[in-house]
Amino acid sequence: MVRLPSRHSAGVVSTACGVGYAVVVLAWIFSSGVSFGESSLPTVAVGFLYAGGGMFLTGAGMFLTGAVPLYLLLRLSLLTPTLMTLWILGDTVWQSLYGSHLHPLSSYLTVWPLLLGVAVAVGIVEALLRTGVDHWFDQFGLRTLR
Repeated sequence: MVRLPSRHSAGVVSTACGVGYAVVVLAWIFSSGVSFGESSLPTVAVGFLYAGGGMFLTGAGMFLTGAVPLYLLLRLSLLTPTLMTLWILGDTVWQSLYGSHLHPLSSYLTVWPLLLGVAVAVGIVEALLRTGVDHWFDQFGLRTLR
C-alpha cells in the first residue's frame, strides 16, 4: 500500500516538486535560445547582472507556482489549484509548439503572480464549496491526504 505524505512532510514534498518545476521551466528558457545581441563588455556585464536578478526572481516564481498548489493538495486535499497550474503550463507549451502566441514562455514568466493567484483563487472557491457541503452533509471536507 502506498502511503501519502503526512502533515509534516507535505512541505518537504511540495518544496522538492517546486524545485523540480522551476528547474524544468528554467531549462526550457535556456533551450529556447536566450542570448545577448550586444558584444561590448559593459553591455554584456550589465545584461548578465540584470538577467541574474531576473533568473533569481523567475526561479523563485516558478518554485512558488509549482510548490503552492501541490502543498494545497497535500495539506487540504484541494485538487483545483494543481489542475489549474498544469492546465496553464500545458496551454503555454501548446502555444509555444503551435505558434499561436509570439512569446508564450516570456509571457508565462512575466505574469506568473497572476497565474498563481488564479490557481489559488480557484482553490479558495473549491475550499468554500467543500466546507459548505461538509457543513450540511458531513462529507467532502478539507483534510490532509493520507
